[in-house]
Amino acid sequence: MEWDELEKEVVRCIKCGSCQTVCPIFKEIRSEASVARGKVNLIKAVIHGDVEANENFAERMSWCLNCKACVTNCPSGVKVDQLVLQARRKLVEDKGLPFTKKMILRLGLRNRWLFDIGMKMGALTQGMMFRTLENGRGMLPRLPMGLDYRRLIMPVSDKPLRTRYPETIVAEGAVKKVALFTGCMVNYINPAIGEAVIKILVNNKISIVIPANQHCCGTPAFANGDIPTAVELAKATVDHFADLDVDAVLIVCGSCGCALQSEYRDLLKDEPAYSEKVERLSKKVVDFTVFMAEIGLKGVLHPVDKVVTYHESCHLTRGQGVKSQPRQLMNSIPGIQISEMKDPGRCCGAAGSFSLSHYELSMKINQHKVKDIAATNATTLVTGCPSCIMHIKDGLNQGGYDTEVLHIAELIAKAYD
Repeated sequence: MEWDELEKEVVRCIKCGSCQTVCPIFKEIRSEASVARGKVNLIKAVIHGDVEANENFAERMSWCLNCKACVTNCPSGVKVDQLVLQARRKLVEDKGLPFTKKMILRLGLRNRWLFDIGMKMGALTQGMMFRTLENGRGMLPRLPMGLDYRRLIMPVSDKPLRTRYPETIVAEGAVKKVALFTGCMVNYINPAIGEAVIKILVNNKISIVIPANQHCCGTPAFANGDIPTAVELAKATVDHFADLDVDAVLIVCGSCGCALQSEYRDLLKDEPAYSEKVERLSKKVVDFTVFMAEIGLKGVLHPVDKVVTYHESCHLTRGQGVKSQPRQLMNSIPGIQISEMKDPGRCCGAAGSFSLSHYELSMKINQHKVKDIAATNATTLVTGCPSCIMHIKDGLNQGGYDTEVLHIAELIAKAYD
């Protein structure tokens, strides 16, 4: 890929500044280089040779959450998120990956067996490196490991989700059969989400296939410009899921859903052997909430007396257009009261590795979300993104709030207890 290949998208920007009103990063930094219009101008300058694609340029391209708010608000329809991702891709092609990212992405993610070992070692040794909070909601670093001492993280599970179940779970009187893409967060960090999904599906007479050899969807590599790794992971996922005899492939993470539904088409467009398989898979991929909203929650639903507020994750809401279905499901549960936030779709600041490389900035963005949650007087925050769950828990903990944070599947599962 060459820089001038981005020209046709860059020229569509009319420099109106509409992106300034919605960009979470611009609202904190107030720098033109941090907003979509500024990034477009920088990319244009690189294309024309007026600016060098150096470390400073790379830093500016890292100032993006890929929250897609600017894309939604752009009157010209400029796909700024794609421009930034393509710029990161070109930077990696020209400059290579930093050592740490190379080790994580190309050594860790590309080798599922090594990734599994790393997570098992993490589960065994995390007690030495982190201390568990009394409320049991997470852990804080004991040692300087490149993490902020205030940062709340979720413990690695000593028993990943995929080791807890057989590859096929047959529901009594099954009327449908689905496959479950677990993703990394649910498999290794929060298996309770996956267990909740399985409980709900079985109660609704739906059998489940959970391919044991599935791995990361490739989003971390894709978001950091490591296209060879993203392509390899995409191929593996397509191979595991495309030919399964199922009614749907369910996703419980917005970012994973974007990858399997749409991003794989671009990643594998130069792979003729995968074109048909990608299309078959993308047509079956659906978020868990969309699938359940379409069939409706069956069986006896017990009251769940909670006041909840719902956080719209960026990749689920703006990436896939899933907005009404989670609320539809929550409204079908007896006892649930929904107290809406002023701005439920505002980004929480997580954005995967962004919150690692720009933690202070991500937490400034997070503070707005926490204040919005607190203003609802809800006892429980519900969302559809495992990454958002961890980041919002961090913000709530630092703000001194004891608000419960659940994936929507965990909330629904309580009605089946």
